Amino acid sequence: MAHDREHSLTGPAAFTGLPVITQRFAPSASQVRPARAFVAGLLGEEHPCRDDAMLLTSELAANVVRHAIERDFLVSVAFPAAGVLVAVEDGGSSKIPHVRRPADDETDGRGLAIVDDLSSRWGFERWPSGTLVWFELAQSSPDRPLRTSG
Repeated sequence: MAHDREHSLTGPAAFTGLPVITQRFAPSASQVRPARAFVAGLLGEEHPCRDDAMLLTSELAANVVRHAIERDFLVSVAFPAAGVLVAVEDGGSSKIPHVRRPADDETDGRGLAIVDDLSSRWGFERWPSGTLVWFELAQSSPDRPLRTSG
């Protein structure tokens, strides 16, 4: 899917038909906490996916600050019937998002591995103007247990 756009979130196909709430953040490490708080505030303290959504949002926002072109990034949240979808979109990077499994003594490189381990599913989309990485967390139910790491 090719897009010519200037930082306007269309989101993954999973966002289709869902209301999406988006907030823009400056490309600074100091904005990781506010991005996490944005997601936490939308979910509320009782939402069963809140803690994992906060952690995964932190990981994706930190990746933006570390790897992307220094432009504002967007965090978007949508609520499918059984869970939450979160996307983080940046101003572009020369690196393609991929899961690394670093050695125990390495101090970084675990962000997408954590996303992969905790999310029900995740993915990314790239355009000339940016990269969008998204994840979905499903609420557990008798019919559909949460996927867990480990």
